[in-house]
Amino acid sequence: MMKDFVLADRFLQSCIDLPEDLRRKIVSRLRALARDPRDRGLGVARVEGSGSILSLPVDGDYRLFFRREKRAMILLSVGDLVSNYGMNADPMVIAPVDALETLLVEEKYLPLAKHLLAVPAATTDLQFHIAEIEGIVRAHLPPEARRFPNWWANQKTGKRPQAFAWMAAGWLVSKVDVDGDLVKFSRQKIERGGKG
Repeated sequence: MMKDFVLADRFLQSCIDLPEDLRRKIVSRLRALARDPRDRGLGVARVEGSGSILSLPVDGDYRLFFRREKRAMILLSVGDLVSNYGMNADPMVIAPVDALETLLVEEKYLPLAKHLLAVPAATTDLQFHIAEIEGIVRAHLPPEARRFPNWWANQKTGKRPQAFAWMAAGWLVSKVDVDGDLVKFSRQKIERGGKG
């Protein structure tokens, strides 16, 4: 039995706007894959011409694309056609199935992830008042968000749904000022090229 997946940088973008029933099916299929990755009844198949990319049927129209590596399965994208999404994606964040279910099905922090995914790529930093974040998620944040900077801690394990939402969307919290009621997000650096 496998415990966690790794999300590639495009995975959340590919499934975030899908209907809730389809997102539930995605989570259900991921649970089955985590229970027994070698179960032939899952319908996992190699994507023709892709080398190491595999697909898992979600329903009659959608497939989940992933890559197996030595110690992890990297979730690449969800799509109805292979050509819709790039298959060479950079690993980003560890994603337990429970964290994916919390984000995609329970949806509390899904609007924050959607908002951050929509930010133009040229923008590397964002700053919000906590009330603005509450407006984005259309709910009050817990009182700890205003009192304890570590509520905003980046956590790759997915145990904190709020951190999982911004990290899966490609952002990190880079500064918290609870007295000033401000939170600064910075875009994660996925690839590090040569200096110059």
